[in-house]
Amino acid sequence: MISTGVHFLTLALLAATLLALGTGLPQAGSLGSGSVEMAGALALYLQFGALSLVWLVTAPFWRKEHPRFRDGGWPSLRAMAWVAPLATLAQIALGALYRYGMAGVIPHVTWAFAAAILLLMFGSFVISQQGAGPALRRMAVLLVSATGLQVVLGVMALLDRVAQLGGSWIRWAARAHLAAGAIVLGLAVILAAFVLRCAEPASQTEPATSNGTNA
Repeated sequence: MISTGVHFLTLALLAATLLALGTGLPQAGSLGSGSVEMAGALALYLQFGALSLVWLVTAPFWRKEHPRFRDGGWPSLRAMAWVAPLATLAQIALGALYRYGMAGVIPHVTWAFAAAILLLMFGSFVISQQGAGPALRRMAVLLVSATGLQVVLGVMALLDRVAQLGGSWIRWAARAHLAAGAIVLGLAVILAAFVLRCAEPASQTEPATSNGTNA
């Protein structure tokens, strides 16, 4: 009963955090210091990631038994589970540096390609695991879909800030880009937790194969 209450409270906090990010909080110049504004933005993203993990472990489906599978490929899913959320957070930090005038756009755009490829690989490898359960596969599909959407929104946001195209639809896309970054981070954290629970480390004596094909 307590975990159910925490689960729904966490969902409400997730929605509130997402709304704050979608409205662009903290606004550039609102706190008088780019570093303070960046710290505030990162705190909201970290809050969303942490709340996503709490939401997962208090969810009814998390308490059920889930199929386990051997993580025998390369790169290993367990390794990617540790790297993917960190890579996503690094991309968010680079975006915040650019947004608050502390860095140029090139690092943010360059790392976006690397982070997107990593997340797409992570999700695709999980989907292709024959031993992965339905819940794990669904989370992987959501991560791949959200990552693809975030790439499209990122291009629109770049056009809004760099090309100054204007228009209400592109400004909406730029705001949605901020919120979608939190969703991608949350899904990366959730999928990582699922993988660390369900993927059993392969024996070091077993030959490594390309990931995504092993049973």
